[in-house]
Amino acid sequence: MAEREYDFIAVGGGTAGLVSAVGARIFGARVALVEREALGGDCLWTGCVPSKALIASARLAHRMRHAERLGLRGAAPAHAFREVMLRMRAVRERVSEHDDPERFRRMGIDVLEGVARFAGRGRIEVDGVGALRSRRIVIATGSVPAAPPIPGLEEAGYLTHRTAFDQDALAPSITIVGGGPIGLEFAQVYARLGSRVTIVELLPRLLPREDPDVAEVVHSAFVAEGIAVETGVQVIRVERQHAEKVVVAEDGRRFAAAELFVATGRRPETASLALERAGIEAERSAVQVNDRLETSARGVWAAGDVTGGLQFTHVADYMAKVVVQNALFPLRKRADYSKVPWVTYTDPEVAHVGLSQEEAESRGATTHRYPFADLDRAIVDAETAGYVKISARRGHILGATVVGPTAGELLMPLVLAMQHGIRLPSLSATIFPYPTLVEGVKRTADAFQRARLEGAAAKLLKRVVRWRL
Repeated sequence: MAEREYDFIAVGGGTAGLVSAVGARIFGARVALVEREALGGDCLWTGCVPSKALIASARLAHRMRHAERLGLRGAAPAHAFREVMLRMRAVRERVSEHDDPERFRRMGIDVLEGVARFAGRGRIEVDGVGALRSRRIVIATGSVPAAPPIPGLEEAGYLTHRTAFDQDALAPSITIVGGGPIGLEFAQVYARLGSRVTIVELLPRLLPREDPDVAEVVHSAFVAEGIAVETGVQVIRVERQHAEKVVVAEDGRRFAAAELFVATGRRPETASLALERAGIEAERSAVQVNDRLETSARGVWAAGDVTGGLQFTHVADYMAKVVVQNALFPLRKRADYSKVPWVTYTDPEVAHVGLSQEEAESRGATTHRYPFADLDRAIVDAETAGYVKISARRGHILGATVVGPTAGELLMPLVLAMQHGIRLPSLSATIFPYPTLVEGVKRTADAFQRARLEGAAAKLLKRVVRWRL
């Protein structure tokens, strides 16, 4: 087959590949998009979309069961796990219309199906398609679950977030190895849909990337729902015991359940790319890039999970746009991750942007918070767990966390404030609608203002008022 030449090639059809391919095409480039499975990537098929569909069903089941909080009679829902999974798949199929290959072909993008590998500098071979050449290539092949090398794990068998969505029956008991966002989201879903769940985490606490006080709120909420949380557990092997899978800890503890779910992280997917043929450096399978997302090979960039950085769909989208600008235009852009928000979709949700409280305070910030237990809308909704927490220096936000209902939505005013240099006094002076949960952001800014007025400025203002009286 004759070699095809393009202005821009995206290898991988997840968020980073799709966004970069569309961006390059919008600016007139001849674009090829290579994907070996299905467009949409992990987020559509085994990540964000299906997991949030399950979370929605589990949340409703939980609220029905605890309707007495709102003066109603609680009713334990009939757990129709198969129907929940069918609904999730229907949602996934509906959303997949956005990533239909024909949609991108109508844009003028060549969508090519097959496994891609480098065949030299600027040259790629695709199984069943042939050779492609371009002076601009972006690697966007994403990541896959990374299971630890625990003796007996493979023999026992286990679920990951990639295989869990193929299940139609809920195990009566599940042990989840890993206390990060993926493990916690699935733990709560399974528990709320009727399984007995135990979380086993190596580190001393859950959600190690979050502030300790934030992780404690989630830990307490899980225990209150009947989820067993075991931290500081060094797993040394997995055994089969009749119909159960047993996780054995170094200290002798044994955690037996009908099913095992492993959520111990992800690794970049680069095994089939033959990066060495193009002189592309990788470390622990992660493609190495500079702050312009350039690899060690001229004319090759990388974006998304494959770089080993922040593994979020919105970060992959952002990185893809940086790649397009740097690949097609003379003015180069550096990637900046200092204001990236992230959300863990547990209940309560956890949303964060910027520095941790400890990091911010080490730079001279003070931290202010407002609890949902004191917020009128949270009280009437019976959703009072958590708070808004902001660390700021001279009014400039260095970091913020919301832990509570719809935290991901409530964080956005703080993300915008950080991005555009809006200080807390301006947020405090802004009129927020009452009664709303987002008013918690304003109340936290008010706390900052009150702290300011307790100092020398307060004495001066009091003198002015006394003079006027």
